[in-house]
Amino acid sequence: MKTLRFIFKHIHYFFTAKTQHAAHSPFLYDFITKVLNVNSDDQQCKSIEQLRKELCQSEDSIQITDFGAGSNINNSRIRKVKDVARNSAKNEKFGTLLYRIIQFYNPKNILELGTSLGISTLYLAKANKDSQVYTFEGCPEAAKVAQQNFDLHSIQNTTITLGDFNNTLTEKLKEIQTIDVAFIDGNHQEHPTIKYFEQCLKHSNNNTIFIFDDIHWSEGMENAWNYIKAQHKTTLTIDLFFVGIVFVKSELRKENFTIRF
Repeated sequence: MKTLRFIFKHIHYFFTAKTQHAAHSPFLYDFITKVLNVNSDDQQCKSIEQLRKELCQSEDSIQITDFGAGSNINNSRIRKVKDVARNSAKNEKFGTLLYRIIQFYNPKNILELGTSLGISTLYLAKANKDSQVYTFEGCPEAAKVAQQNFDLHSIQNTTITLGDFNNTLTEKLKEIQTIDVAFIDGNHQEHPTIKYFEQCLKHSNNNTIFIFDDIHWSEGMENAWNYIKAQHKTTLTIDLFFVGIVFVKSELRKENFTIRF
């Protein structure tokens, strides 16, 4: 039933999502034409996809420590790296979108909740080597693989914070102070997602961008997305079905758009 519901939601999205012609504000039009709908042909992205290909062929196994909603596909505690790479990481389309967002908006401090094997982290880190990526992971063995991948790609601008987000996020936010981009891709449950948003919002600025993964993954995640859209600091939101993007720029009108991607 959950799978059927998800399919119907995606069909509805496909037929109702708007294109760039629905963008009346210059800010949204620029986002669609200069970030969303740009073809990526970047060697950095190609190197990340080569790594993904290698991980998807790895027969190594790791023990999974999961503090969130778990996987809809494989709930085994011991999983092969290739299965984690195929099922847990954002695909190339959304990885390159993260890359373009960082390149276009040039954030200084980037926060990621949910490192996994580090594929999305590499997209965030390689897009702007002058930025600092603070990534959080609850699973020690996944974090170990991620760090190996960072070392392999000579990544110097990324640090991993290991542990349950409920125990690590607050103190790390005090250290970071200001977040320019927050990619929330961990736990995938309603109340934790709202909690992480509210914690990060306290450390946001007028140009902060929030990116939420799997906003239609479950009824609870949709509830969280609707809550986030309704918050008074939230102005422009963009629903790409698999990902939701939130801007808090005070000069923008409060509008919610569903854009085809």
